[in-house]
Amino acid sequence: FDYVELYEVKRYYPHGYHGVDKEGKPIYIERLGKVNVKGLAKVTTLDRYLKYQTEQHETTISIRFPACSLAADKLIDRNITIIDVEGLSLRSFTGPVPQVLVQLRNIYDKYPETMSKMVIVNAGPGFRFLWNAVKCLFDPSTVAKIQVLGDKYKSKLLEMIDESELPNFLGGSCSCCEDDGGCLSSDKGPWKNS
Repeated sequence: FDYVELYEVKRYYPHGYHGVDKEGKPIYIERLGKVNVKGLAKVTTLDRYLKYQTEQHETTISIRFPACSLAADKLIDRNITIIDVEGLSLRSFTGPVPQVLVQLRNIYDKYPETMSKMVIVNAGPGFRFLWNAVKCLFDPSTVAKIQVLGDKYKSKLLEMIDESELPNFLGGSCSCCEDDGGCLSSDKGPWKNS
């Protein structure tokens, strides 16, 4: 699958794999609060985006996990996910967004037990209210893996991730590929060496 519009998609929906945690697990980051739904709809279709997401899960299983396992000299079969919700509001969940979220959940359901932990950062009172209202819709074992933090999250992330592996916008010291889309476009990790 050749997702030729990926660079434009990342401009409107910043996300990507970047580095590994202290145990060697790949780190997936989304800046959900920075999503521009109208811009995204101009550069891709829902079907193509969903195909891309499926391809990314398959790439993680077939390439990222094995490369991380080799680098860590132990089995790595789960990732860490960081979701930055700064700027997200209830208005963000209007229009086509609910439909997209349902479709994404269907994809994620096909890849159970690949997420070790999810940390949601910059969660304000509105997001916490929404999370408390919808978390009952998720499997309790999934909810147990999710930690919701406000804007004082840096120390928690640094317990799991070396500062050099964490992008500077999350309190780390990495600023790789600044001229080429930043950390979320770098796909930095052991899988780049394989």
